[in-house]
Amino acid sequence: MQLTLLAILVCIYSIPLHAKTSVDITISGIDDILETNVRLLLSIEQQKEHALLSSARVLRLHKKAPAEITSALQPFGYYQPVIKADLIQTTPSHWQASYDIDPGPATIISEFNFSITEEVSKDQEYNDFIQNNTLLKDSVFNHIEYEKFKASLSKLATERGYFEARFEQHRVEIDINTNEAKIYLNYNAGQRYNFGEVSIKQDVLDEIFLRRYISFTKGSPYTLAKLIDLQHALNDSDYFSSVEVYPGKPKTDQHEIPVSVILKPHKPHRYTIGLGYGTDTGARAKFGWQMPRINSSGHRFDTEAKISKIGYSLSARYRVPILNPRTDQMIYSAAIINEETTSSDSTIQTIGASLNRSRGAWRESISLNYQEEDYEIADTGGDSTLLIPSVNWSRTWGKNFIYAIDGLRFDLSLRGASENLISDTDFSQLQGGIKAINSINNNNRFIFRGNLGSTWTSEFDQLPSSIRFFAGGAQSVRGYSYESLGPLDANGNVIGGQHLMVGSIEFEHSFDNKWGMALFYDGGNALEEFSDDLERGAGFGVRWKSPVGMVRIDLASALTEDGTPWRLHINIGPDL
Repeated sequence: MQLTLLAILVCIYSIPLHAKTSVDITISGIDDILETNVRLLLSIEQQKEHALLSSARVLRLHKKAPAEITSALQPFGYYQPVIKADLIQTTPSHWQASYDIDPGPATIISEFNFSITEEVSKDQEYNDFIQNNTLLKDSVFNHIEYEKFKASLSKLATERGYFEARFEQHRVEIDINTNEAKIYLNYNAGQRYNFGEVSIKQDVLDEIFLRRYISFTKGSPYTLAKLIDLQHALNDSDYFSSVEVYPGKPKTDQHEIPVSVILKPHKPHRYTIGLGYGTDTGARAKFGWQMPRINSSGHRFDTEAKISKIGYSLSARYRVPILNPRTDQMIYSAAIINEETTSSDSTIQTIGASLNRSRGAWRESISLNYQEEDYEIADTGGDSTLLIPSVNWSRTWGKNFIYAIDGLRFDLSLRGASENLISDTDFSQLQGGIKAINSINNNNRFIFRGNLGSTWTSEFDQLPSSIRFFAGGAQSVRGYSYESLGPLDANGNVIGGQHLMVGSIEFEHSFDNKWGMALFYDGGNALEEFSDDLERGAGFGVRWKSPVGMVRIDLASALTEDGTPWRLHINIGPDL
């Protein structure tokens, strides 16, 4: 036993210990794009960390390198490179490989012979695609761009309904002596398919109503984009928990594509609970109850209760889709709203109806509301009865309204009342708002905000607080409390103004995808006359991109108030 153990130990200690072989690789003479592809195809690069790398293997891989480098350059149009390859053994276990590459003359496209069938040549999408083609005569030939062009052409054919499209000819002739490439492409798109019958599988809504969501008709040219549009429209309708829209098997004899739609409805009742905080409202909570569909015509009902430090509200809405159900609806509503600020105390009971619809890219809302309001402003109070017709137009430019890199929102509203129509006072009011976001780069952007409003009335003292203008707060002039700014009475109490003017400029810098900081300057006030003085505030803040929108924590100084006191503002919501 002892002799056996001794023999094993002698064998173990008699094995020579060798350091792991390693190699460093240097490539010069070409740009980063070419170098990346060279390293991908270079065996010595790919195997430099191999556990069994040896000096003999390094020599073999180095010998293969010139051919591999030549192959790696050919897709980019370089067929005659001059390669200087060196391999030096710096230590018994370490090698240094270097490749100095002159890619040689680029292969130039001398001919681009491209033809498509007559029918597809009339398709604007194809014409736009071909106009953006990078395979131009006298440009450097690139195999990757060539294959990408062919793949994109085939993809476009599938998306546009040319299901029998094919290349009848696709050939490239390379002359390495003259460094020229001749391209021959003959594309036969075949006959375009049209939309066939649309089958809808569901049992909760009237099918005639649902078909108003379909933007295409049987016999119209097929496009994948219209199927995606239908998918989004049905998802956005909020009637369904699951939406599947897909094309069926092509009917080659009729050149039609049937479409299948499978819908799974939402539960008949939905409940929402929310908690939050804002310096304008203090702590707040809300509870909502929704009925996504009341009947087969798509009517819906929702109610919501809110409570916060400054008041409460209870509202109910009955919604009826009309015209285009994607965008147009009648809303019948009723609500009771209470709000108590530093300037006023108001309780409103209201009932009304509104028509909300799209006019191109604009949203329009035409409303008629009857409201009774009990209010106190400063040392006076009163009761108000108003029948208020109003109209509002809004439009938003930009792609991401939650976190906008660049975007613009514009709102304009007009409302009024007359003693000849139930109301106990006459007034008309115009108000507009704009918010613009302009990025300098990915980490820096400017945010501009402005609001103007004006009221025409000969009985301003009879207007309730909900009709008067006030300023101040996280969405107005920061540094001042919510609705604390406006004209004063003889005792120095804020009583609200006939006009409103507020503006803001803000610079925001992002440190990463979540956190950022901001510097801002605000100015504005509620006014008796537009020539009155404006209050000003400025400060800095922290930004955090939360899952529900940007969280803004601002510390602002009231520059025009004695002592320039500081106030904390917290606000959560989308950019636009």
